[in-house]
Amino acid sequence: MQTCPCATAHNPQAAHLPTSPPILDLPPEILQEILSLAYSDDKDSHGIPVHLTRRLALFKKNILPVCRRFYDLGLHALYSHVHIGHPRAFDVFRHELAKNPKLGAYVKCLDFSDFTSIGLGRTRKMNREIQMVTCETITDALLQMPNLREFLVSEALEDDLGKDVLQTVFNRQKYLEAVDFCGASSDSFVSSMTSLKLELGSLEYLSRVGFHECVSLPAQVYEHMLPRLGRLERLDLTHTHVSARALMSIPERARITHLSLAKCRNVSPKAIVGLLTTHPAVTSGSLEWLSLQWTDLSAEDLTAVLEGLKRTAPKLRYLSLYGLPVEEAHLEQIGESVEELSLGFADVEIDSLITAFSGREKLRYLDLTGNPHITLWTVGDMRLLRGIPSVRTWEFDLTKILLKMTDVRLPGYTVVIGQGRRGWIFRGEKNKDALNVEHHCASPEVRSAHYCQHVLGMDMGSTEAWAGASRKIDCSGVQYGGGLERGIYLYYAYRIR
Repeated sequence: MQTCPCATAHNPQAAHLPTSPPILDLPPEILQEILSLAYSDDKDSHGIPVHLTRRLALFKKNILPVCRRFYDLGLHALYSHVHIGHPRAFDVFRHELAKNPKLGAYVKCLDFSDFTSIGLGRTRKMNREIQMVTCETITDALLQMPNLREFLVSEALEDDLGKDVLQTVFNRQKYLEAVDFCGASSDSFVSSMTSLKLELGSLEYLSRVGFHECVSLPAQVYEHMLPRLGRLERLDLTHTHVSARALMSIPERARITHLSLAKCRNVSPKAIVGLLTTHPAVTSGSLEWLSLQWTDLSAEDLTAVLEGLKRTAPKLRYLSLYGLPVEEAHLEQIGESVEELSLGFADVEIDSLITAFSGREKLRYLDLTGNPHITLWTVGDMRLLRGIPSVRTWEFDLTKILLKMTDVRLPGYTVVIGQGRRGWIFRGEKNKDALNVEHHCASPEVRSAHYCQHVLGMDMGSTEAWAGASRKIDCSGVQYGGGLERGIYLYYAYRIR
């Protein structure tokens, strides 16, 4: 844009008027970062969480068309995280790659966590016949993504995770940092994982690994992979056949922050105790998140684990002892750093809980599902809720307690009924930070909407109130994958008890 000479003659200051908005004069790195922040903002102007799909649409509509520079730099933000929610979206993405091959270099996260092949009258078989998402098409897309950092898939794609896909992910993606195969357990997936040959130097950067509910994978898969993970930080092995040999083969230089051994019945109590009290990858002080839900630990084993964690895990924030033989003496052994604690089915009396936790300032989340001493009446009399003032989120038995409290007034608290088998009580009658009750709408079945809300939407946001409720390790990174559970991940994180 040029300034008119006549205007300059009559107004000397016109020569100094900016020819473009100041933001466009910023270095490309800074402007790209600004656009990335605009893209990653997950709340609207009213503070209501915006689902990822909606954010993508808004970014394309409102940001990219502003000017050529916004468009060029916005592509980096838009394609750094490729979110695929259904077969048609993947087909469109592949056509975009074909028209503009340079887009593949922008992709850091290929995210199928929200993917479903069922809907709009289609079945899995019909979608396979359409041939939009297959082993071949996924492999073809992966080969065009030389800078991929995260590959997030789930059981919805288990039949399409063939040998070529896995070879490309693990051996061709040299910068790979995270993989998640949540719920995948089909015969074809197991066969492909079992026959996978890892090349020398592969998995060098892999630090976040999720096999949550991959119930069919044999122990040899973990024994082949875990020894290579020298940078391991997050490891989700919930309900798998991982062996003690595989766990002890994790390189000592790894620094694990998140570990789930929930429902790992193939690992003996002795091996679990040994891992948590002697392995440098766990005992170096890095551990922040630990789930031992429904493992075979005895009361004596649990004593050894808790005593060890007090010494080696000073930053431990989340601890799940769900289904373990927790006794009154164990409560005092739980480290002061713990903020989110699950004591599901612990046979511990209310007075003992209040005595042990009433003085704790950091404890924010407490799961007491299945406790035989807690009933509709003991919750309703508020003695427990008020006896541990630091706790802001409580979890109780859904069918025996919370579903019967839809008409019970709990001053200062909100009862929340989840979509699955779980329910919570939040401190605050309208805890917008926890679930945004106005946004999700109350169920027609709820007669007392001020005191009981039903969570209807799949996307419950990323607030701290929900952090302790998740039973799945989030393997996505905030920078690329968004750091949010979605789709099938959300199901395993918040719905299954």
